[in-house]
Amino acid sequence: MNPIQIVEAARPDVGPMRADEQRHVRERLFDVAMRAQSEHKPMEVRSPNTRRSNALRLGALGMLGAIAIGGLAFSATRDTGTSLNQATPDTEPDRTTTVTTEPERTIVVEPPRPTTAPTTTTTPIPGSATSPLLLPPERTRLDELRVTPMQLGGSTLMLRASDLTIIGLREADGLMPPALGPPTTDEAGGTVPIIAPREFNGFTVPEPNETGAYTANIACGSLTIAEGPGFSPFRLELDQLLQSMSVTHGAITVALPDRWQLISEGPSVNEFTFGLPVAVSGINIVVTLAQYPNGSIAEAAYGDRQYEPETFRGQPAWIHRSASDPGAFDLVGMLGTTAFRVSARDIALLELEFVLSQLLSGDVDEWIRRFGALPVEPDPDIRTCSAQPSFNVSS
Repeated sequence: MNPIQIVEAARPDVGPMRADEQRHVRERLFDVAMRAQSEHKPMEVRSPNTRRSNALRLGALGMLGAIAIGGLAFSATRDTGTSLNQATPDTEPDRTTTVTTEPERTIVVEPPRPTTAPTTTTTPIPGSATSPLLLPPERTRLDELRVTPMQLGGSTLMLRASDLTIIGLREADGLMPPALGPPTTDEAGGTVPIIAPREFNGFTVPEPNETGAYTANIACGSLTIAEGPGFSPFRLELDQLLQSMSVTHGAITVALPDRWQLISEGPSVNEFTFGLPVAVSGINIVVTLAQYPNGSIAEAAYGDRQYEPETFRGQPAWIHRSASDPGAFDLVGMLGTTAFRVSARDIALLELEFVLSQLLSGDVDEWIRRFGALPVEPDPDIRTCSAQPSFNVSS
């Protein structure tokens, strides 16, 4: 119901106006109209000043005032409700942004649980001519870190004998083997006889040491033959190799016997080694990685260990498993132009592949940037021979 309807409903019932009052109103209206046509001045029109008409006017004005007040109240109520529904501004204080630094890593990777799945992956791994080194992730605690300088004028051979055993040969320039010492005595005070070295073509070889290594006596430089402990001195296969060798004017010639194989050959290079802490199935171990940029498997494998063929990341490799420490092994192979040796225990080869895949691609310059300059060559150059030893292998 609009305000006009409200006013109409509130008007009192008024009877018809008397005839003389109607005539008086018509005369006044006619007079007003005539004056409007002749003059431009408005004229105040008054209705007869009767008590009844005054009462009616006051009643109508009162109703209009009540309606106006009610409309204002209704409008105020709507405005208040709208303002209450508006979102209040956020009065919380400004939040400050804090910058946190990454903590040092103590456990580098979490390899998958052991599996018997075959090693079939052939995904490339850093270690090429442009990236010859694998480096640990940044901010990683290392168990070991060292650089071993190369041996002056040295080179190494890795041979496989006809009985499938591994024999390593290493030569170096200008370093003479130690001379034989005086006779030693046993516990009873008796003299231990010195076994004369065996003579071969241009060199002599004494008895092996406790690690199974033979140090040959040559005119200048050094020559060592190593096969590891547990073998009889001068066994048949080793004697075959020594009989096939000759040393002439510093050159070492090796004519491989029948069913012998040359596995690897290469010069001496710097060795870069670090020990990487790793968690394997909740057990903390250390994986030690030695790398030889532009080196050879022969350099990485040389020592008192016997190796067997293995496949690692889809590539040929060689592995030595410890008889005295079950679960421990040494693995050698190539990553691009870099030879490597991994020493670890209680980790499967598939897990070891995962560990190496987490390492960073780098080079010698990056190693120096992170870990400092390479060590200065500790030994002076004492080479005095005009003709230096070197290997010449033929089959």
